[in-house]
Amino acid sequence: MIVVRRVLFALSAVLAVMLAACGSPPEPAGPSAAPAGGGTFPVTIPHKFGNTVIPEAPKRVVSLGYTDQDAILALGVVPVAIREFTGNQPSATWPWAQDELQGQQPKVLNGEISPETLAALDPDLIVAVSAGLTQAQYDLFSQIAPTISQPAQFVDYGTPWQDATRMIGTALGRAPAAETLITGLESRFAQVRAQYPVLAGRTVAGTRPSSNDNANFFVWGPQDLRGRFFESLGMPVPPVFADLAKDAFYASLSTEELGKLDTADAVVLITASAAERATFEALPGYAGLKSVREGRFFVFDDQLSAALSFSSVLSLPEALDRIPPEIAKSLGG
Repeated sequence: MIVVRRVLFALSAVLAVMLAACGSPPEPAGPSAAPAGGGTFPVTIPHKFGNTVIPEAPKRVVSLGYTDQDAILALGVVPVAIREFTGNQPSATWPWAQDELQGQQPKVLNGEISPETLAALDPDLIVAVSAGLTQAQYDLFSQIAPTISQPAQFVDYGTPWQDATRMIGTALGRAPAAETLITGLESRFAQVRAQYPVLAGRTVAGTRPSSNDNANFFVWGPQDLRGRFFESLGMPVPPVFADLAKDAFYASLSTEELGKLDTADAVVLITASAAERATFEALPGYAGLKSVREGRFFVFDDQLSAALSFSSVLSLPEALDRIPPEIAKSLGG
């Protein structure tokens, strides 16, 4: 609690004291069992900014990533705090994960999260796989508690659900449970691919209104989580959008280029509100898109859009139930 109090008084003082006095925390003499998790500690988690040692089974977990709570909850752990992402759901948790809260109400973290806010939660693990941390943020947060960031091999916000679930499961001492979740969901993807073979090889463009202005719109690339979902169904992102996104998970296009969406066999509009959907549908040229006229343009509601944006072990079953049959029907399957 000394660390917490000092952070709350002055972050600079805390960091000075920690760096000068604490150094690296001593490792336990031997591994300890993780309660109900079947794992042993300490464990080392490699990520974009190095390696994080978790000395013992975490008891106060902060879900700092925008979508990390789903994997944490699926593994039977209720975070002390969850970061708000979209939808303003109770406890920042969508219906597909509400039961996993076990009746608890974690604190909701909104906007930019300060080190003082994190320190006040007294965490023993900060999960930031989908937080898009910078090196500076990681350096600050890891002075408060062991912090795991995104894997080095993926773009920010582009970690596949399998890797995120496996990484978080290991950090929580619940790696076997994570593998069970992964195997079960991958089996479900295989079933859907077999059920809807018409999807194989058909391209899909994902789009949404620009968050900057009405003169542009966004399209995802193959490293985006929504792009990864469709790729898992055998539906790649059109090459033109993959080229535009390059090493990012999305690209921004002028509304004058709206017609490029018709390079895809299917187009999916992902939004966070009815107002955003109305904004996009009012763009010049929208009604004239071939995909709109032929019924191959799909506008998803808030919950289905969020399920795709989370692309988690808990949200993807809903996406698998609702999306493939609708698109397959429009493509003649």
